[in-house]
Amino acid sequence: MITKIKKLIVKNNEDSSRKLILESLNQKKIILITNKFEKINNSLDEINYEKSAIIIKSSGSKNRPKFCLHTISNLNHSAISSGNWLEEQGFILKNCLIFNTLPFYHISGVMPLWRSKIWDCSYERVAPNLIKNTKDLYENTIRNELINKKHLITSLVPSQLNRLIEEKYGLEWLKLFDLVWVGGAALSTETITKCIKEKINLSPCYGATETAAMITALKPSEFLNGNSTSGELLKDIKLNINNYGLIKVKSNRIGFEIKDKELKSFTDKSGWWESGDLGKKIRIKNKIYIEIIGRGDNAFSSGGEIIFPDIIIERLKKFTVTNKLPFEKFIISKLEDKYWENKFEIIIQLKNNAEKNKIQSSLDLLKEYTEIWSKHERPLRWVVISEKIQTENCTENWKNHQI
Repeated sequence: MITKIKKLIVKNNEDSSRKLILESLNQKKIILITNKFEKINNSLDEINYEKSAIIIKSSGSKNRPKFCLHTISNLNHSAISSGNWLEEQGFILKNCLIFNTLPFYHISGVMPLWRSKIWDCSYERVAPNLIKNTKDLYENTIRNELINKKHLITSLVPSQLNRLIEEKYGLEWLKLFDLVWVGGAALSTETITKCIKEKINLSPCYGATETAAMITALKPSEFLNGNSTSGELLKDIKLNINNYGLIKVKSNRIGFEIKDKELKSFTDKSGWWESGDLGKKIRIKNKIYIEIIGRGDNAFSSGGEIIFPDIIIERLKKFTVTNKLPFEKFIISKLEDKYWENKFEIIIQLKNNAEKNKIQSSLDLLKEYTEIWSKHERPLRWVVISEKIQTENCTENWKNHQI
């Protein structure tokens, strides 16, 4: 049965969008949750599926990003699995208070909302500007009458965590929590050391859009004792490492790709979904833990989002051809960043016949074009060079050519 897809354009995790999501799913609708920066083609107007579901763009655990459909059953399995993990540690789910800091157009922002529904527990939104205004964040939280009666839980990406631990009130806010899940990218040694020193109840975890969020989680007590892995598998997950070192997952909550209005399973014939992440199993005191090594392709993480250099370069090339700009080649060069883990610069090689008086105006046009992209896809800086680019990594020689 062909069903119309309802598009919900959200800003972040605002209450109005929360109500729309829950109302739409209660009305048995299929909803595509997105933001104003995402370009959605007409092929996502309808789908051959009749039950309520959510569609979210995968940040791309493998190859290019794709749109992922999750059934209500998938969301329920994920919420129940993470809830069981908490109950094993003594949490009473109805007594939890979940603080959601993440946007609804990511699975990591949807699942705190869905957990609160399945666990029948309290839920609070954290406005994105409060992560940068930590005094207001802390004071707003301690005014909540429930905080002394509930298990406080939140989820963060490393860029948020890095900002919070640098501020006095950010640290005080984190110390209020019984559990802080953090995922989306690797934690730096500096961040781990500081969180242990400050006794933050951190729980590094690993998951993907395709798996309806986390599939592993580390107990805060183990983190504080120096365990640096992403934890043990949740009970509904099977995980293997293939011959190339890539993580493979089997579960009853793997989502579906949408292709030509039809649902296509992300799994192979044996039911395994292969991620684009490298990992390994580690045995510690007769327990198996999962360590995430990094990406298996040339993509990299930035503030919990995945950057695909090939996709960005492809966009720039098309724009250059369409607008007849004097640019020959583009290179994405990754830069370490204190808050975002990684940012990047774009190195541009000029054409041999480039007219000097048109270079700046052409670059301005290119910059203006990238302003409509999602924030994580915008470069930190641009570097224009006239000599031939020899390698994708040697950016140090080009610093003097920044514009």
